[in-house]
Amino acid sequence: MHDLVNDLATFILGKSCCRLECGDISENVRHFSYNQEYYDIFMKFEKLYNFKCLRSFLSINTMNNYNFLSSKVVDDLLPSQKRLRVLSLSWYINITKLPDSIGNLVQLRYLHISSSKIKSLPDTTCNLYNLQTLNLSRCWSLTELPVHIGNLVSLRHLDISGTNINELPVELGRLENLQTLTLFLVGKRHVGLSIKELRKFPNLQGKLTIKNLDNVVDAREAHDANLKSKEKIEELELIWGKQSEESQKVKVVLDILQPPINLKSLNICLYGGTSFPSWLGNSLFSNMVSLRITNCEYCMTLPPIGQLPSLKDIEIRGMEMLETIGPEFYYAQIEKGSNSSFQPFRSLERIKFDNMVNWNEWIPFEGIKCAFPRLKAIELYNCPELRGHLPTNLPSIEKIVISGCSHLLETPSTLHWLSSIKKMNINGLESESSQLSLLESDSPCMMQHVAIHNCSKLLAVPKLILRSTCLTHLELNSLSSLTAFPSSGLPTSLQSLHIVKCENLSFLPPETWSNYTSLVSLYLIHSCDALTSFPLDGFPVLQTLQIWNCRSLVSIYISERSSPRSSSLESLHIESHDSIELFEVKLKMDMLTALERLNLKCAELSFCEGVCLPPKLQSITISSQRTKPSVTEWGLQYLTALSNLSIEKGDDIVNTLMKESLLPISLVYLYIRDFDEMKSFDGNGLRHLSSLQTLCFWNCHQLETLPENCLPSSLKSLRLWDCKKLESLPEDSLTDSLRELCIWNCPLLEERYKRKEHWSKIAHIPFIDINHEVTI
Repeated sequence: MHDLVNDLATFILGKSCCRLECGDISENVRHFSYNQEYYDIFMKFEKLYNFKCLRSFLSINTMNNYNFLSSKVVDDLLPSQKRLRVLSLSWYINITKLPDSIGNLVQLRYLHISSSKIKSLPDTTCNLYNLQTLNLSRCWSLTELPVHIGNLVSLRHLDISGTNINELPVELGRLENLQTLTLFLVGKRHVGLSIKELRKFPNLQGKLTIKNLDNVVDAREAHDANLKSKEKIEELELIWGKQSEESQKVKVVLDILQPPINLKSLNICLYGGTSFPSWLGNSLFSNMVSLRITNCEYCMTLPPIGQLPSLKDIEIRGMEMLETIGPEFYYAQIEKGSNSSFQPFRSLERIKFDNMVNWNEWIPFEGIKCAFPRLKAIELYNCPELRGHLPTNLPSIEKIVISGCSHLLETPSTLHWLSSIKKMNINGLESESSQLSLLESDSPCMMQHVAIHNCSKLLAVPKLILRSTCLTHLELNSLSSLTAFPSSGLPTSLQSLHIVKCENLSFLPPETWSNYTSLVSLYLIHSCDALTSFPLDGFPVLQTLQIWNCRSLVSIYISERSSPRSSSLESLHIESHDSIELFEVKLKMDMLTALERLNLKCAELSFCEGVCLPPKLQSITISSQRTKPSVTEWGLQYLTALSNLSIEKGDDIVNTLMKESLLPISLVYLYIRDFDEMKSFDGNGLRHLSSLQTLCFWNCHQLETLPENCLPSSLKSLRLWDCKKLESLPEDSLTDSLRELCIWNCPLLEERYKRKEHWSKIAHIPFIDINHEVTI
C-alpha cells in the first residue's frame, strides 16, 4: 500500500518534487529531499547551484546518527536560494553557526537545525519575518537566542528542548501567537522573563517545560501565568533549579500552577515542599497517562495518584524523607476504605521507584477490588530499607526489576504472581545471605528472560528460575560464590546463556549439552576458570559462541563422532586469558561450514590440523603475535565472501600480507592495529584489492611511512589513529576515489598539514578530519 501511495504522489506532483536518490533533477524542481550520508560533500548538491525555483531543501536522517555537511552548502548554496520556504539541516554535527546571509531568506517558513553543534544564531535570523517554525532541539552547544527574536512576528513553533540556553530574551514575550514553546526559563528578578510572562502565550499546546521555578519570588506571578487555562498543553514539566528552604512558599507556587485537566503527562522535579497540593491526584485529570516525581526529597508522603483513571506509567525517585507508602497513595478520602468498590490504579501498566533510601514499607490496598489490575511491570532501584510485602494480587504482571534492594530479596516469597513473571532482573544482594529467598519457590513459572547481577554470596541458581518451563534467556553476572549448576542442569528451553564474571563456576557437563536443542547463543566472559577445552559441536544448534578470558582455556576442538552433523555455528569469538601463552585450534576449520564471523585473540595461535578456513567467512579478526602455520598457508585469497579483515599485533603476519597478493579481492574493509615494531611495509599486497574501500592503521607506534602507489584505486576512506612517528602520506599517489581522510593523534602528520604547501596535496579530498577538526 505504501508503494502505491508513493507512486500516486509522484505522478500528481510530477517534476516539482524530487528525491536525490531517484535520478535526474529538473531545474524547475521546487521541493528537494535526500538521504543523509556520513559526509555529504558539495559535489552531491552542485546541480542545485543555479536552480531558481527551489522552495524546500529537506535532509532525511532515518537512523538519528550524526553526519557532516559541506560548509559550502551552508555558506554558499543555500543562501543563494532566495525562494526557500523549508530548510532542514538536522543531525549535522559540523554545523556550529549559520551565515549572516541566512537573514536574506525572507520567504523561509520552516527552519530545522536540531541535533547540530550550533552555538548561537546570527542576529540576521530575526529578519525572517515569515518564519513559522524554528526547531533547535538537542543543540547542546546553543546557549542563547537572539536578543531581537521578537521580530519573528509569524513564529508559531519554537523548540529549544535539549539546549543549554540559560536565559530567555525579554523580546520573546512579543511572540504572542506561539503555539509551541518547549522550554520556558524563569528568570531572576529583573533578568530574563518572569513566570507571569506565560500569560502572553494563550495558545500554547503540546509539550511545555518550565525550569528554574526557584526564581519565582512572588506567588502572585505564578497566578498571573494562568497555566490552568492553557487547555491544549498535553505534556508539562515543572522543574525547580534547587531545593528551597521555604517549603510553604514553594507549596503555594505549585498549588497555583495547577495545569489544565486535559494534561496527559506531568513531571515534577526538585520540588521543595513537604507535601503535594490537592490537585495532584484529583480524578478530574482523567487524561493523564504518565507521571514522574523526581528528587522531591522533603515530601514525606505521596499524593493520591491511585485515583487517576487513565494513568499508565509512574516514576518516583529521590524522595529521601518518605518511609511508608500507605492508603494515601491509593485514594484521598479514608472513608473510601475496605468497604468501597473503588479500584485504584485501574489503568496502570508500569511503576518505577528509584533511590528511595528510607522507604521501608509498602502497605497493600485493602478493598473489595484489587489495586493494579493491569500492572505489567514493577521496577525497584536503590531502595535498601524496603522489606516485607509487595502488592499481593497482580493478575497482569509480566516484568519485575529489583536492584539495590537487599532486604526485599531476603524476604521469603508469599507472592503467587511471581510464577506469572516473564522477565526478571535482579541486581545487588549485598548482605551475607546465600540465597534469594524471594525466588525460592517450587512452583512452575512462566519466566522467559532472567538476569542476576552482583549477588556475591549467592550459592545456587534460585529454584523459581530452574522451574521455568519456557526460559529462553539467562544472564548470570558477578556471582563469585556460585560454583555449580544443579545436577539436573538448566531449563532446556534456553536459547541464550550469558555467564559473566563467575570465575568459580563449573560449566555444564559436556555430556548434557546435547539436551539443549534450542540454545543458539552462548557467552562465557571472565568465567568458568576450570574450563580447559571447549568442543564446538556440543550444542546441537549453537550459532553464536563468545569466550573471553576464561583463565584455563587453551583449546577448542570438535569431538569425534561416528556420524558428524553439519555445524550451525555462524559466529565464533575467542579471546584467551593473558596468562595463556599458546592457544590451539584442534580442528579443521572448514568443518564449520556455516561460519561467517571469526575472531581469535591470543598470544600465540596454533592451527593444529591446518588452517582450511570456512568458505562462507565474511569477517575475520586475528590478534596474535605468532601463528602456526604461516599466514601464507591460510588460503585467505580463496575466501570470496570475505569483506572485513582486522589484523592486530602480528607484525610478521602483516609484513607477509603486504608483500604478496594473499588477500582476497572481495575485501572491502582492512584494519591494521596495535603494532609495536613495524616501521614500514611493502605495498604489493594492497594494490590488487579492487573492492577495498576503507583502510585503517591504528596504534602503529613505530610506523614512519606508507609506500608510494600502495593504495588501490577503489579506496574511499583512509584512517590513521595514534601513529605517532608517521611523517607523511603517499601524497602523489592518493587516488581520485579517496573521499575521506582521518588523522587522529598523529603529531608529525598534524604538523605537516598545517603548512599550506603540504595541505594543498590533500586539499582535494572532500572530507578531512584532523583531530576532530573537520574540513568538508
